[in-house]
Amino acid sequence: MEKILSDMPLQDPRIIGFTIISGPPEGVPYYPYEEEEGPEFEVIEGDDCIFITAAVDTRAQGAPYVTFQNNSVTLCVGGDEETVIDLDCEIDIPHSFYNVRHGVIDAVCRKKPIQGELVRP
Repeated sequence: MEKILSDMPLQDPRIIGFTIISGPPEGVPYYPYEEEEGPEFEVIEGDDCIFITAAVDTRAQGAPYVTFQNNSVTLCVGGDEETVIDLDCEIDIPHSFYNVRHGVIDAVCRKKPIQGELVRP
């Protein structure tokens, strides 16, 4: 990245959003999904959150969205087709959210604390 930035012209360089994902840390569950009928998406599970990422279908009618349920997420990358992603834990729906930027939809599902577990700030 440093090489790319150093080779850019000095007059008003602009970078408009990018993401560098080096992959999940060793031992963290990683689930790439490739379905013939549905969208391609990836799920990365961390200690406190589950991250879901998919490319938005810019040709489809309708806006992309995510809806959160207790143990699943419904993903729509545009159009009418929805994909339900089952999760292995309960999520904290009010503190879960999603963003759509630059043709990518990212959902962050906060895990619900297990009864008696210490909650991190």
